[in-house]
Amino acid sequence: MSDHEALLKELLATFAIEAQEHLDALSSHLLALEREEEEAGRQRLLEGVFRRVHTLKGAAHAVNLADVAHDCQELEEVLAEIKRGEAEFGVEIFDLLHREINRLSARIFPAGAPTAAPGAAQQGASQTAPHSPLPTAPTPPVIAVTTAQAPTPAQPRHAAPIHGADETVRVSARLLETLLLHSEELVSAKLAASVLQEELSTLVGEVAERGAERDRALAAARRAVKKGTGGEASLAGLLEQGCLHERTVEGRLRLLEKSAEKHTRSLQALVDPLLEEMKKLQLLPCSSILDPFAKLVRDLTRELGKEADFSLSGGELEFDRRILAELKEPLLHLVRNTVDHGIELPQAREAAGKPRRGTVSVEVRLQDANRAELILADDGCGIDLEQVKRSALRRELATEETLARMPDAEALQFIFESGLSTSGTISSISGRGVGLAIVRETLERLGGHVSVTSMPGTGTTFRLVFPLSFARMRALLVQVAGRDCAIPAAVVELSARVPLSEVKRVENRDTVVAAGEVLPLVSLAGILETGRRSIEPDVTVSYVILRAADRRIAFAVDQVLGVQEILVKPLGRQLSRVRNVAGATVLGSGRVVPVLNVADLFRSALGGGAAVASLPLANTPARQARVSVLVAEDSITSRTLLKNILEASGFLVRTAVDGADAMAQLKTDPCDVVVSDIEMPRMDGFELTRSIRADAKLASLPVILVTGLESRTDRERGIDVGASAYLVKSSFDQTNLIEVIQKLT
Repeated sequence: MSDHEALLKELLATFAIEAQEHLDALSSHLLALEREEEEAGRQRLLEGVFRRVHTLKGAAHAVNLADVAHDCQELEEVLAEIKRGEAEFGVEIFDLLHREINRLSARIFPAGAPTAAPGAAQQGASQTAPHSPLPTAPTPPVIAVTTAQAPTPAQPRHAAPIHGADETVRVSARLLETLLLHSEELVSAKLAASVLQEELSTLVGEVAERGAERDRALAAARRAVKKGTGGEASLAGLLEQGCLHERTVEGRLRLLEKSAEKHTRSLQALVDPLLEEMKKLQLLPCSSILDPFAKLVRDLTRELGKEADFSLSGGELEFDRRILAELKEPLLHLVRNTVDHGIELPQAREAAGKPRRGTVSVEVRLQDANRAELILADDGCGIDLEQVKRSALRRELATEETLARMPDAEALQFIFESGLSTSGTISSISGRGVGLAIVRETLERLGGHVSVTSMPGTGTTFRLVFPLSFARMRALLVQVAGRDCAIPAAVVELSARVPLSEVKRVENRDTVVAAGEVLPLVSLAGILETGRRSIEPDVTVSYVILRAADRRIAFAVDQVLGVQEILVKPLGRQLSRVRNVAGATVLGSGRVVPVLNVADLFRSALGGGAAVASLPLANTPARQARVSVLVAEDSITSRTLLKNILEASGFLVRTAVDGADAMAQLKTDPCDVVVSDIEMPRMDGFELTRSIRADAKLASLPVILVTGLESRTDRERGIDVGASAYLVKSSFDQTNLIEVIQKLT
């Protein structure tokens, strides 16, 4: 490449950066100009637009881009007519100006290169066939890095530059990212140093523990040297030398321990600030990706014959540019779906008593020190829940019975399933049922989640929760089937231990009571398919409660090891997607530990079935006698059915017509387990269970409630009165009942 060609390439790269800034500013200025009602404000904004276009024209001339300069000249003429009063502000004028900006964007940045705003380049490309004045391979993006604080306005212009002068430099984003990745690698070095220092301290402690024993041996050796002769004296001398040498080694170890501790502190003092400063270099205000959506909303509403305003709150909050880059595509899908599906036509809004113009708002806020939340809301027609259920049924995502029992808030989440769409037509904007699946997948890949709420005729709200840091995080280390795993600490609510006797069966699932709430208890080893160790009846169960969106599940683990900072590594191309695993990390000891994908864990726990999720109990010795079961059921049909099922499985069965009859039988003829309905005359199943628990002789008798009452309140009441298991008739499976009886007896 000649020097002239190299210079031209560098100039074109610089022009691309400058042009992107001008195009972004032009789009924002035009939107503000369209909303401005004061004449003075309009003239000020118009002058700003005119100057931006003029500057862009001069820059295009400087790099010999005649076509771009010609387009800028034509746009200048339109703006000049407006300034002279020969053209009035109106919808047609603003549409013309936006089209011209789109055409400029498409000409400067052809397909594959950066664009001024999501969606804008595509529209511009459809209106004109742009030339390709810039190189076909886009140049690396750059970031303006501020190196110091701005000077005060009172500082004299001729004053010599001081340390606090405001200076910025343009640095390739690729270079910044590389530097950040190298800096993050120091976390592993810091962890390794900490582990070595801890091991050295442990070794010093072990040697020091032998101090008294060594002193006694040394004293005995010296006495033996004085009294002994020949071989005994020689052996005692060797022992004395060994003790003295060990004391010398202990002294050197203590010096090494102090030195290691000092160097570890120094390394930590260097690494932590370095990482924080490098993170700041990657921070960008979220408005950098959200501001262009105002133009996108305007363009889409104009295309669809609708009217809507876009508002942004919290755009000044800064996040890692890598996270913002990941969020850009899902937000694009959400905004397009919101305008297409949510916002009604002006006539329909007026007929519903709404303003002609709809609203699309985005609010960004911090949840805590580790997570942020983005709320996208509209005041449109809402989501047709029945249509969502029909689509889910058609795609076999759930059965009719499941959908009938499912809460509306849970059924609404089906919109994030791939291929599910409530749109009857397919257009260039939406209707294929792919966009929202991309939203969920992206958020889960980031370690966050998305949820939706909707009110018919009122509007829809999407909530996106995502981490603030892309790679570094605090994680809870747990041991599962003898293997270490890491769980993002941001989703961990608490960890605890309970006696196995406090684990109850509800609807054929293990449950545990935490903070007054009954939560499903799932074997993490069963979910991960790592091979489960049997739990003895007299041991305690360790578990961690995780939260994803509005769900909470307790996962049983072997033990909780503690919380530490980790650096998450991707699995690589060969293992780009592994169920239940989001990545891996290297501990200070050098061991590679998987980082679990919480969203996958929840899907596996809820869809894997009781056999996978239940705790693996140790086999108890087989009973010599047949297990006796008392069935309390007022319906003769149900009573006969249960009796036949249990007798066919080898149980000794007798029946009672209600709770009072069952209690009377138990006082004269006890059994091994009681299976009872709830809704019965004289004494219902709750009262029967309470009476059994209140009787000293029957208090430990297992009670299984089999009922049609499936509300959360009824299940919790069953646990409160002391039921050992709670099975719902709508999902009744005779195999489940038999397994529960076998486990309880």
